[in-house]
Amino acid sequence: MKAAESSSFDRFITVVTGQWEMLGAAGMSARRISGLTKAPVSSIYHHFGSLEHLLLASQRQCLVEAKLWCDRQCRQFDGLDASPAAFAGFFAQITDGWCEEQRGLAFAWRECQLLAHQSPLFGDAAREWAALWQRFWSEASRRFGLGADSIVAQRVFENESFFHMIRWRRLVDRAALDETARTLGAWLTGTALPAAPWREFAREAALRSMPVLPDRDETAARIVETAARIIDEDGLARLTHRAVAERTGLTLGTVSHKFRTKPALLEAAFEGLYRANVERLQAEAPARDTARDLADALARDLAGMMQRGGNARGRDELLVATARDASLRQFGAQLRYLRGRTSHGALQDLVGARRRVGVTEAALFSGFLTSQLRAHAGHPEEIAPQIRSELGVMVGLARDVA
Repeated sequence: MKAAESSSFDRFITVVTGQWEMLGAAGMSARRISGLTKAPVSSIYHHFGSLEHLLLASQRQCLVEAKLWCDRQCRQFDGLDASPAAFAGFFAQITDGWCEEQRGLAFAWRECQLLAHQSPLFGDAAREWAALWQRFWSEASRRFGLGADSIVAQRVFENESFFHMIRWRRLVDRAALDETARTLGAWLTGTALPAAPWREFAREAALRSMPVLPDRDETAARIVETAARIIDEDGLARLTHRAVAERTGLTLGTVSHKFRTKPALLEAAFEGLYRANVERLQAEAPARDTARDLADALARDLAGMMQRGGNARGRDELLVATARDASLRQFGAQLRYLRGRTSHGALQDLVGARRRVGVTEAALFSGFLTSQLRAHAGHPEEIAPQIRSELGVMVGLARDVA
């Protein structure tokens, strides 16, 4: 390959890698990338064959950079006499460092998870991301002496690092992350649970500042619900006025009159996803006779959801968009700090009546379940036993808290 061609090839990958945070896959058209690189659109197809393959090449580069970052983090505590008691500080720093110092890579990972839902081309890359973090947390857990409990750290990080991408108030977010890490540390060490004044404060603030969603007439409400369903089922890139019109049976003119621009339609879709999320938060967890019945039921419910093709895609699209788009930040506090409201009762039943489950524990439990949903989606064979095994490890830790 000639030097000029090699330079153009690398420039395309560099530009795309830098745009996961700013644009995401839905915003990276061939024309836009051409403009950013100042190279003709035809060069994309010359070097990569398709836009999708260019995005995949960028994902490969991001995986290399992420591995190098993980290796650097591990080298920084070479020689430390690590123990489970030291793990909380490590977990908080890794989560914050990843989401702040490596924000572009953090977005690339989440975009890859979403892309894998709509195109098998990204399946291997998504699995490589999962394998990268599995190796990282297995190694960290080995050094800190966590043993089989590493699956809990891995699942909690996968979900907590997603929410930490959403910026609300930097000081509060960082302090609440420390409390989350210390609560996880208490699970891992069987020690007393720490107080969580920052998360309690953030939770109360989130409740007070719940966005006032607009009243919609029947037609607009149908559009909002349909737009949200398109994102949930088909992804952000498939949301268009025409697609909404076809799904609702309305005319294109009616949809365009109610929501005149693509940003307005997008905001309506996320309003619909947010409404659904709030309804989920306010739902009641099903009652079970015993803790074992509940754990088995949770495993069966999650497995059944995955086997039916269900996933958290719409919610994940909402999280990514809220982390990226300042106009959606009104949802940030609620998404970050109202987690665990439905899971609280279930976890309380699982640990028993000898102690009271707090809001941070409930959020951790909710995140653990959501991460299981992401991790095992697309693997329908014998899902329930694997989920039940992971739940058993987590519940055993929560029950042993002092």
